[in-house]
Amino acid sequence: MGLYYCYYVVLCLVFGLVEKLVNLCKLDVLVDFLESNFGHFIIGLNDTRPKETAPTDSVSKSEVEHLAKMVTFWWDKQGPAKMLHTFYQVRVPLVVEGLAETGRISKADVSKTDSLKGIRILEAGCGGGVLAEDLARLGAYVVGVDPGQEMIYLAKEHVTTHSSKLKDSVEYHAITVEEHARKFAETYDAVVCSEVMEHVDEKESILRACVKCLKPGGSIFITTESKTMLAWFLWIVTAEYILRYIPKNTHFYEKFIKPEAISSILSKYGCQTQRVRGIFYDRPSNSWRFIENQYCNYGLHAVKR
Repeated sequence: MGLYYCYYVVLCLVFGLVEKLVNLCKLDVLVDFLESNFGHFIIGLNDTRPKETAPTDSVSKSEVEHLAKMVTFWWDKQGPAKMLHTFYQVRVPLVVEGLAETGRISKADVSKTDSLKGIRILEAGCGGGVLAEDLARLGAYVVGVDPGQEMIYLAKEHVTTHSSKLKDSVEYHAITVEEHARKFAETYDAVVCSEVMEHVDEKESILRACVKCLKPGGSIFITTESKTMLAWFLWIVTAEYILRYIPKNTHFYEKFIKPEAISSILSKYGCQTQRVRGIFYDRPSNSWRFIENQYCNYGLHAVKR
C-alpha cells in the first residue's frame, strides 16, 4: 500500500487511542473549555477571524476573501492546488457509482465516457470549476454556484478559453446555494457539495438548501474532513504549517464535521444516508483512493425521499 499509507495507519491508531482515552476519562468538558477559552493559542483549532453577527446563510466573508486569494493558482496543476486536479479519482466515482446504485443511471453505463448524459447536477460551492468540468466531461449538465465573485469569474473564463467543448454543458452563478434554492427547488438529479462543509459555519443552512434543490429520489454527495485529531494534525498542522502545501488559515478544526453529524442534519430534511466511504490522499504520488477508514476524509451519499 506504500510507506505513506503505513504512516497514515499508524497515525490513525495513535490519534484514535488518544481520543478514546479522552472520552473514557470524560475529559470532553475540559477539552471544550480549553477550546472555547484558549483555542486561539493552538494552531488551527478555532477560527478567530471576524464573524458575521447575524448570518442569513452559510457564507462567511472571511472564507470568501481567503479563497479569493487562491484564484492565481487554482488551475495550476503543479502548484498548491494540484491535489484538486487528481481529486476526480474519488469524487467522480462517488457520484457516478452512487447514481448507478440508486438507479438514476444504468449500472451498465458506469464505465462509459458519457455515463452522466441526461443528468442535471448542481455543484454547491464550485470554486474555480475543477469538479464541474470533470462532471460535464461525462455528459452531465452542471450548474455551479459560489458566493465568490473572483472564483466564478475564473470558472467562466476557464471553461470558455480552455475547455470550450464544455461551455454548453456548464453554467456558473455568483450566488449562495440558499439564494439558488429559492428559484430552483426540486430541479436537480444530484447536488455535489465537495470540500465546502469545512469552510462554512452555518452547516444546516447549506445542507437544507442543497436538499431543497434536489428532485425526489435525487442524490446529494458530500466530501469533507471529519472532526478528529488526525484530520487536524494532517490537514492543518502538517499541510499548512509544516509542509506548507496549503495556505495557512484554509482549515480550522472547529469547522470540521463528522459524517454522522451530516447524516443527522440531512435526515431532518428528508434525506437518508446510503453510504459513507473513507478517502485517503497520498501526498507523494498526488493520488486519491477509497479506503475503509473514515477517520480523516470521507465521501457521503444520501438520497432524498
